[in-house]
Amino acid sequence: MARAARYSLFVMTFSCIRRITRTASGATSPAVSLPGRRGGRITHFSRLAVVAGIVAVFGFSGRAQAAPTRQASMYFQARDRGQLVEGAVPFDALSQPQRYQSKLFEVRGPITGVLGSDSQTLLLIGPNGSPTATVAVTEDRRLRHEGILDVGHTVRALCRVVPSSDGSSANALELVVAVHEHEAVDVDEDRARVAAEKARKEAALKSRQNRTPQRLASRGVYTNFNYPRGRTLTETELLEVYSGAVRHFNGRLSQSDANRIASIIIGYSRRYGLDARLVMAVIAVESNFNPNAVSRVGARGLGQLMPGTANDLGVANSFDPVQNLEGSTRLLKTHLVNMTSAGKPSEEALKLALACYNAGAGAVKKYQGVPPYRETQQYVVKITRLYRQFCGLSAE
Repeated sequence: MARAARYSLFVMTFSCIRRITRTASGATSPAVSLPGRRGGRITHFSRLAVVAGIVAVFGFSGRAQAAPTRQASMYFQARDRGQLVEGAVPFDALSQPQRYQSKLFEVRGPITGVLGSDSQTLLLIGPNGSPTATVAVTEDRRLRHEGILDVGHTVRALCRVVPSSDGSSANALELVVAVHEHEAVDVDEDRARVAAEKARKEAALKSRQNRTPQRLASRGVYTNFNYPRGRTLTETELLEVYSGAVRHFNGRLSQSDANRIASIIIGYSRRYGLDARLVMAVIAVESNFNPNAVSRVGARGLGQLMPGTANDLGVANSFDPVQNLEGSTRLLKTHLVNMTSAGKPSEEALKLALACYNAGAGAVKKYQGVPPYRETQQYVVKITRLYRQFCGLSAE
């Protein structure tokens, strides 16, 4: 529905509401007579009828705005499909018809003149006295555009170049399809809204993805992680080494947050009998020690627990470092015990346990080994390589 028509509809509806309100208050003009009025009051049924009418009117208006007319749809489909010439003017078609053959020009403006016979019509499109284009219209297209190609109407016309056999053409532009300007504006506005919403969603998605730091490959190795030889580290020294590694992978963390995460990892690794360096390698690859990380599939927190997995582990808040790291460490230990009890060598069991953590135990059981998923295979390689480097061994 055109904007002018929608505005008129709004004014009429507002006027109706005002008169009804005055009627209900007793300030009724003798010219106003509403059914259902008893003793200066409007009945409940009448009020419901008025409200339903208003909803129906504006509901119809909204639907009409959202759905372009058939003519506008045809116009934009042809415009999107065709080879629209950008930056050229109709004069270019007149002077070089062979070059622009079968391509489309878009001509906009008021129709200032209609010439010709029933078999063929010429439209003058553009301001009075200086039309920008002369467009030929065949009889069948003129009939299909009844009510559009009239003098005084502002239109958009898609035209194609039809050169003559000798390379020149007096009527080089022939109408393909035309639409009223106000209908085209409505479609333009709808498309702009859709494009803006799409851009907003893409920006939001990109922002969410950027919240998760880059994967381990670009981070290098924390060279100060290896234990000094010849003596045992004190708890303070151990915490300093681990918190330094945490901040190496996520420099945005404060020292106190890094200390807290390192302390939790050391504590739960001891509880479940795991090498804390292995847990550190898993968390580094999973989230780069970002407690608020969310993957594109919905995995959350430091250990990137899926909501269903977190529920099974009794983790109520995956963004809480204590709950997440406890659940993640316990899950890793469970997978490692299951793979070791299956009689696998320790190195092979570790790889299978990591594959279970990433792809699920069901996938490992189905393929009787590391599943042939590219992500899972790269995941296992990254963690085992990093773990070996944390232990002071070669990456291979």
